[in-house]
Amino acid sequence: MRLSRDQLDFWGYAALFSLFLGTFSLFGTLHALNPAAADGATLLWLAVTWLASGLALLSLRHLPLPGVLLTLLGLMPYGYFAWLYFTGAPMVGAFSYFYKFSSLLVFPVVYLWCQRRSDARIEQTLMLLATVLAARVLIAFAVPGLFPGRAGNGQAALWDDVTIYEQVGPLARVFYPGVALLFFALIVSVERALTRPEGMRFELARAAFFALALSCTLTRGFLLTTAALITLYVMIRWLTTQVSQSRRVRLLTAGALFVLGAGVAVTTTPAGLAVTRLAEQYAGQERFSLDGTNIDWRAEQARLAFTLVQTPEQRWIGVGTNVTIPEDIKAPNPWETTGELHYSFHSVQWTFGYVGLQLLIWGGLLLPLLSALRWRLRSPLALTLLTTLAFISVIGSYTIVFTNADWNFMMVVCSAFLLARAQQAAQAHRWFSAPEPLSWRAGRHSGPPLEPYD
Repeated sequence: MRLSRDQLDFWGYAALFSLFLGTFSLFGTLHALNPAAADGATLLWLAVTWLASGLALLSLRHLPLPGVLLTLLGLMPYGYFAWLYFTGAPMVGAFSYFYKFSSLLVFPVVYLWCQRRSDARIEQTLMLLATVLAARVLIAFAVPGLFPGRAGNGQAALWDDVTIYEQVGPLARVFYPGVALLFFALIVSVERALTRPEGMRFELARAAFFALALSCTLTRGFLLTTAALITLYVMIRWLTTQVSQSRRVRLLTAGALFVLGAGVAVTTTPAGLAVTRLAEQYAGQERFSLDGTNIDWRAEQARLAFTLVQTPEQRWIGVGTNVTIPEDIKAPNPWETTGELHYSFHSVQWTFGYVGLQLLIWGGLLLPLLSALRWRLRSPLALTLLTTLAFISVIGSYTIVFTNADWNFMMVVCSAFLLARAQQAAQAHRWFSAPEPLSWRAGRHSGPPLEPYD
């Protein structure tokens, strides 16, 4: 079997991006087999990141300002590492930021890929990776004993592992990389169900597939944010696109029948009675309530961490990548520490100061958004990636996001695509604009210059 150049391009980029998204848990699997092999693979991955980014920069005419800002943020861990090395300070945890921020350094690669690939190819690549990941998550939810984690097979998990974090009654709580990727895939399926002339049943089934995979985290913030953004997206697309009347009727009818059928099943069948009793049994648990204890704990963690920020230098460039606080602030254990805060914006500010926080906000979030608004990007893929960027921003406000390679990579994909399409829209605007009147120059005009009108 011989692959064409186009197929090699597709599968090559899918394989490269899977390393940052943790789609196949390559590093976690190697760590379970041989920790030394996992360390070697991580170093090789970082080398590939630098090489690919360098080659992409050579191929680009210019890198947009947000890309420069994100690259600078990605380089800050290396600056801290060099400082710690030459000053002889402890370096515990400093190396981990190399791979946590590796996705930021790969921005030139993703930007060049978005410039030279069609929307269909970009969507196809991301949907492939999302489908593989969702299938792995659902298998872990159904058979948790096959996967690492304290509630799984007991093995230690790495950042790209699909992990069984805990058991909530009979349900396995699955943590995994690529949550933002699954949200993107869910939005794409909803978009297609609304606007494609055919295949609505398949897209609705695929949307349910991705929604179920997202639900396996049993994380209230994920579910509430997803529901709110999906509802908002559907309302906007319903009002702004020419959805046929028959499709609207079919969607409303299918939704009404689903709600009525679920209600009848819950109230009249033995299975529904069992579901009702199960819901009553777990209604008081923290996972299935709006109890704010966990949020209060995260706020207390941030307050404790910022007591270490004491000088103007620490306010501007952070406390550094080697500073940690107890993992459990209520029962501190010197052997269980963390260098990350659950409030992710606060975490970046704590470690890298106001400089790092501004690089993140302007480079990864605000400038790409402003570029999309300025050039009125309205393609379906642009809207889905804009919604995904909003999802990343909201989730990052209360949990660990911007210190994870997979979340950062999806932020880079959203930003790079919006900037690439904005740059193309700017070029098209220049090409199709009326040229300015040329002033007369001696030797370049067949007749005398026009005399002014008196």
